[in-house]
Amino acid sequence: MSNMIERPLELPHLTLKNRVIRSAVHSFLAGRDGYMTEAEYKMYEALAANHIGTIITGHCCVDPRGRANIEQVNLYDDCFIPQFRRAIETAHAEDARFIVQINHAGPRAIDNDDLADVVARPLKKERTARALTKAEIKDIEAHFIAAARRAQQAGADGVQLHAAHSYLLSRFIDPTFNQRTDEYGGDIEGRFRMTEEIIRGIHEACGPDFPVLIKVNIDTKHEDARGYHDDMVWLLHRVHALGVTLVEFSGVDFINLPHDATLYYLEEAVRLKQEVPEVPLSLVGGVRSLADMENVMAAGIECVSIGRPLIAEPDFVTKELSGGEKSICISCSRCFVLPHMHPGVRCVWAWKKIRAAQKAAKAGK
Repeated sequence: MSNMIERPLELPHLTLKNRVIRSAVHSFLAGRDGYMTEAEYKMYEALAANHIGTIITGHCCVDPRGRANIEQVNLYDDCFIPQFRRAIETAHAEDARFIVQINHAGPRAIDNDDLADVVARPLKKERTARALTKAEIKDIEAHFIAAARRAQQAGADGVQLHAAHSYLLSRFIDPTFNQRTDEYGGDIEGRFRMTEEIIRGIHEACGPDFPVLIKVNIDTKHEDARGYHDDMVWLLHRVHALGVTLVEFSGVDFINLPHDATLYYLEEAVRLKQEVPEVPLSLVGGVRSLADMENVMAAGIECVSIGRPLIAEPDFVTKELSGGEKSICISCSRCFVLPHMHPGVRCVWAWKKIRAAQKAAKAGK
């Protein structure tokens, strides 16, 4: 009998060949012009060839005023559409689905002296952000919707809204950041309003059959953790009514968790699944072995998402299915800083190999 992760899954308007999702992680491989490079395409080729049933891109910029990184793939103009087609064709050649994650960095944006947040607040490095106006909220919503239409034109199998990790949409949803007193603040209905308007707009622009996924933090740093749980129950009911295809849960604290921790958010995901069983879920965070993947499946979660281990080993799932040891990933999160110091190098293990080869070459001279 095949492993649980190898079973196909029929979602609304989306058929997956297996239960394994490459969770969106920023690759640092794009050019500063916002276009994919050969290294980015090779990354997708390696993922598609190694039992990844669904590939979600790293976050793509929907608005030049909301760009998160200098090496971020852009999707805020029609000129960026063609670059996606090659990556999509690579995934489809292996019967993998290709989902484009779309994002706005909000006050975490680079190259922007006019930073705006959900509300006005001081930021790091002695910077400040002003509050977004309602007109600006509508404008950003339009950028998300236009980016989704471009992804559809490129042939993508859907889009994922990045509403996690303290980027703009997550800041609206999370009461830690959202103290607005208008219709975009207050209770979860108000805090989710911007994301809901984007979902509705995408379905209007792309048709109701175009899959829209969403990535959300399963937890919060706000003092009312129980209230946030209730918010997530409400959110799951709401996205189901809106026709969202899949909810992927991540969390706010994964970088700070112990290196030997696994399945960080499974317990809370199971609670939410039991309360709202009709919504398909995937879970990312601390998946380091086939046993971890199977535990997620056994708990009733439809899919398992993997991030950092696929940076360390693009063939991680292939290795696990053939009886390999657990991931070499040690959850050090150096993959978030290493590419800036050494462009093109994404994992500390790869960097160690390069350093060893350099020392050997010097010794041989």
